[in-house]
Amino acid sequence: MTSDAHPANFAEAQARTRASYDEIPYVSHAFPQTHPARLAATARLFGLEMPPLGKMRVLEIGCASGGNLIPLAAAYPEGRFLGLDLSGIQIADGRKRIEAIGLTNIELRQQDITFFDNPGHRFDFILCHGVYSWVPEPVRHAILDICSKYLEFQGIAYVSFNVLPGWRPKQILRDALMAHVGKASNQRERISKAREFMGFLAEHAPPGPYGAAVKEGVAQLQKVSDDYLAHEFLELENAPCSFHDFMYAAGRHQLAYLGESDVHMMVPENFGAEAAKALRMQGGNTLLETENYIDVLTGRTFRQTLLIPPARAAATKRNIDAERIEDLHLIADIAQVPSSEPDMPYCFENRMGRQIRTRAEVVRKAYQLIAARRPATSNYRQLVADIEASDQKKLTPQEKSEIRGALLQGVLSGLTIASTEAVAVGAAEVDRPRATMLARRDAASGRTRTVNRRHENFDLGVVAQHVVPVMDGSLTRRQLLDHLKAKAAEDTLHFQRNGQRVRDEADIAACAQEHLTAMLDTAWNNALIEP
Repeated sequence: MTSDAHPANFAEAQARTRASYDEIPYVSHAFPQTHPARLAATARLFGLEMPPLGKMRVLEIGCASGGNLIPLAAAYPEGRFLGLDLSGIQIADGRKRIEAIGLTNIELRQQDITFFDNPGHRFDFILCHGVYSWVPEPVRHAILDICSKYLEFQGIAYVSFNVLPGWRPKQILRDALMAHVGKASNQRERISKAREFMGFLAEHAPPGPYGAAVKEGVAQLQKVSDDYLAHEFLELENAPCSFHDFMYAAGRHQLAYLGESDVHMMVPENFGAEAAKALRMQGGNTLLETENYIDVLTGRTFRQTLLIPPARAAATKRNIDAERIEDLHLIADIAQVPSSEPDMPYCFENRMGRQIRTRAEVVRKAYQLIAARRPATSNYRQLVADIEASDQKKLTPQEKSEIRGALLQGVLSGLTIASTEAVAVGAAEVDRPRATMLARRDAASGRTRTVNRRHENFDLGVVAQHVVPVMDGSLTRRQLLDHLKAKAAEDTLHFQRNGQRVRDEADIAACAQEHLTAMLDTAWNNALIEP
């Protein structure tokens, strides 16, 4: 868009937005659901081929300080990554991190995206998380315009947004807060006034539906960070929309619907058999209508939608063949739990409470292996080979079919997550543990958070901040312990028991051993240790 397309008040709005994010930067971290390997897995489930990710080109619109993009650049050194953000403060912070890590395949650019132009360059993935609903209409137009113009034919655009009607109750609280903060001169003042007013609302909101909605919203908001409160609820721009309206806008930009980052949210049966029947009837068994009715039924407040070129969408196969699971890798955090159904004696559950039940012994073995391999990923072919090796006999075609069907059911129910990329980790008890390069350099530069091999955020505790920088695979566990004890001797850190500082040398050694063991276990369980 040219400057002629921008009214004067739009320029003022952009200036306010820039100042807002410079004053209160958004905490910038990884969003696992945006990882290209997960987006590509969704495409494969719907029968679309995807190119290898090794040399992918990724654009992130609204990258903040690169918390989502920098870990991707670190993990894929032959890829190319470009991040855009309006906030100069956030871009500067991201550039410092890039320099500290030593990356040369990523650029963070302070840019008004309505002026973005990148002739001759297209992207395999375009990511836009947490931007679309909080910007003026010209910027929303620019987001979709960029996706349309610069997305490769085999590429995927990810755009998240607040969705109606589910977000409407939150709008009640936003309106109440905005009425109170008024024309406060800066974000700090707006946040302070909003938090003060939330206490008033919690105490005095009247009985009835309005008061209940306000009190529930206040209870949730009182737990959030200042940056979330400021940018989610107190920005002047906040434009949730229906799925219908979003797809209408996307269609005008020659973009078509692939699916959701959370595939299980597309499956009506996950909301109950009767609800599924009603959803399909109301939606006329058409994809977009059914998706819209899922929003109406569930009250979903946030969508993470995947868009592709219309010609590519025409090739999708919506009836998912279980054989498509064979080449995918499963991210899982599951455990076997008692089953409530005698006819299905084996039950596996993840931390979100999603379950799969089976009576098939071979399926039980497969899911037990998946649970045992965590934090590494699992794959159908690997599972079959391991079961056959353990049982010392070949599985029958029927048994293989049962495994494929159960693995697909796990993905479609939200029990597991599909990825096109395998994640391997080092042995739990390896004597010379090696943390990822990203973790080592983040810890060495004083950052308190990093990202693991599954693109999940990992908070570095005090012990990890001192030990992870030297975990390059050259030091034994004994040497890591000596390093930690030396830090305690230098008074760089100290240990406590029962609220009291530990000073006895033998006690310090015991504490160091205890904390190092716990830290290494946590790092391994969170996929921070390389093979």
